[in-house]
Amino acid sequence: MDYKQSICLNGHQASVNININSVIDSFCTECGAKLITNCMNCDFPIEGDWSRSGAGFVDLTHHDIPIPKYCVNCGKPYPWTQSALNAINEMVNLSELNSNQKDDLKGSIPDLLSDTPKSKLAVFKWKNIGKTILPYIHDIIVEVASESIVKALYSK
Repeated sequence: MDYKQSICLNGHQASVNININSVIDSFCTECGAKLITNCMNCDFPIEGDWSRSGAGFVDLTHHDIPIPKYCVNCGKPYPWTQSALNAINEMVNLSELNSNQKDDLKGSIPDLLSDTPKSKLAVFKWKNIGKTILPYIHDIIVEVASESIVKALYSK
């Protein structure tokens, strides 16, 4: 890793090529939230772009660098991921589902955000138990879930 990213607390990517030793003290141009470049839990840099050198030159061509959901060093969710988890959890709490159904859905939320062996089960639960909530969490899911999970959730 040659560079780190700067991402606001709401998940807007500001830069992918911050010098690994730089300290950023600025705010998001999209929403005004504070920008971070390191995990707030363990202070590990958020992996950014890299330079490829060879034959005496450095290629600084930018690549599509995804916004990570979890810290590669400590495994904790980044603030934007935690916000998504909290928002979906709150939607479940506000629903008219019974407490067992709510618990089932809440327990499956992390498996909606990352492809895991339990993701298909989570999709099944949400398409059956949580179908009344799915339209309301659509935008949250699209922003933080993998493309395959989004397709599975919203396909007929």
